[in-house]
Amino acid sequence: MTLVQRLWDRAHGQHLAITATASGGGGVAFGAAAFHLIALRPLPDWEAMTGLAIGVLVISALVLLVAVPPFLRLRGHVASLEEIMATSSVAERRRRRAEGDEAAAALGAGWAERWKRFLEDGRR
Repeated sequence: MTLVQRLWDRAHGQHLAITATASGGGGVAFGAAAFHLIALRPLPDWEAMTGLAIGVLVISALVLLVAVPPFLRLRGHVASLEEIMATSSVAERRRRRAEGDEAAAALGAGWAERWKRFLEDGRR
């Protein structure tokens, strides 16, 4: 197992925050670099920064390629849990319990505890 994989496994429960931060930061960097290349490059004062802007654009694109798919997957789990918790039908909750268990396990400790409390409150 690689060092990055071990660090990622140790951060279980924080994956959503990590991927959201990386996606947002990558998006801002990508947008700033694209703005430079589109609008500022023709200006003489900014022409020297074009190489840096291209480098930032490439690195931010790689960050977005790595961070956005897990972020979207985790946001999908959050949406699933919230949808299940908002459902008033007991039969629907029972039918989708396995989906909720999987989503809570993927999201980590805080969501797993919230899901567990929701299930315990629903049994009373």
